[in-house]
Amino acid sequence: MAVKKEAATKLALKVRIEGADGKVAYSQRTFAHINPELSDENAYSIGMMLGALQSHEVVAVTRTDAAGLSE
Repeated sequence: MAVKKEAATKLALKVRIEGADGKVAYSQRTFAHINPELSDENAYSIGMMLGALQSHEVVAVTRTDAAGLSE
C-alpha cells in the first residue's frame, strides 16, 4: 500500500503589472514551506493578505500540493 511522505505546499500569487507604456504583464510571487494541513480557505486568506502588502493587483491565488509516495 502506498504511503504519502514529505508533503510540501506552495502558495503562489499572480499579480498584474502595468508598465509606463500602458502594457500589462503578469508576474508570479511564490511562497514555499506552507503547512500542508492548512485549509483552502485559510490559504486563500493568507494569499490575499500577502498580496495587500504590495503595490500590484492580485489576480489569482494558487495552491500547489506535492508529496512523495512509497510503500
